[in-house]
Formats: sequence, structure tokens, C-alpha cells
Amino acid sequence: MWPRNMAVGVASVCLCLIVGCAAQQPPARSEFWDGNLVTMGYSIADKLAENAAQSIGPSDSLIVASFVNVNNLEESSSFGRIIAEQIASRFAQRGQSVIELKLRQNSIFISEGKGEFMLSRDLREISKTHNTSAVVVGTYANGGDRLYVSARMVRPADNILIAAWDYGIPMQPNTMSVMLRNQ
Repeated sequence: MWPRNMAVGVASVCLCLIVGCAAQQPPARSEFWDGNLVTMGYSIADKLAENAAQSIGPSDSLIVASFVNVNNLEESSSFGRIIAEQIASRFAQRGQSVIELKLRQNSIFISEGKGEFMLSRDLREISKTHNTSAVVVGTYANGGDRLYVSARMVRPADNILIAAWDYGIPMQPNTMSVMLRNQ
């Protein structure tokens, strides 16, 4: 009886050690976040393209607007502007026709130092004026140790979402403050 109790005791101690060590392991790195914002922007574009409910061909034009603060849709930041640039670059690399907003200023609200904003009332006009098949818009929110990003591909003719992708980027507090500057 004593050897059986000893075996159960040893097994219990080993199990506790294994569980305790497993809890000490660092969290697995995300397949989307490797600490590089370029990779994140490219991943967003790839996910939107892969998940699109309708096919967007190379001859279909696309606009990518600056991502905005979810708490103030007329405010962007360094992050909101650069992530839009990287998404547009990735779509162009994939062979997509991307309209450069900085060269076209009608129908789009462009605020110096803040980025290009898509106002919902202008989406139908933009689709006609620029023959745009889709618009990529997005929001972000500071969640403490994460920056939550929501990206959407919208069909401007009827404002229907044709693709969406959401993600929380792990961030350090000092990195978060630099990325969310409004300059």
C-alpha cells in the first residue's frame, strides 16, 4: 500500500511541476504580429483580400483611407496614417489598382498632418467619380497594453462590408504613446 501511495504522491508532485512550468512560459507570438508594423499592414491587406465576399480584380480600383481613432472619427495618428500606407502598398504589390488619395482631393476630406478621411456621405460619389470598387477604412483604439485595430473593405455603391479583419497588437506603453501621436 505504501509504494502505491508513494507513486501517487510522486505523480501528483510531477503534475504540479509540469502545470506550474507551463504557466511560466511566455505567450506564443502571433502569426500576424512580429513587432514590425509593415508586416502588420501587409497582413491586414492579405486578410481583407482573402476574406472578401466579392472578388476584387486587378482592374477594379481601390482606395485606402487613413485609419482613425474609434473615439473620434475625425482624428488619426502616426499609426493610422502609416498603416493605411502599408495596406495600400500591399494591395499594389498584389496587382491591385490603388488610387493615391494624396493626388486627388475632391470628394475626400484631407486634413494636413491628419490624413485622408472617408466621410460616409461621400462614398457613393467617390465610387462614381473614381470608378472605385472598394474602399478600405479602419479604426483603432488604445486598450492599455494592446492597440485594437478593425479594418473593413466597403463596397461604396451601397456601403456593404465585403471583408473585415480585427486584431489586437500587443504594445508597450512608451511605444503606444509614440504611435498614437497626432502629428
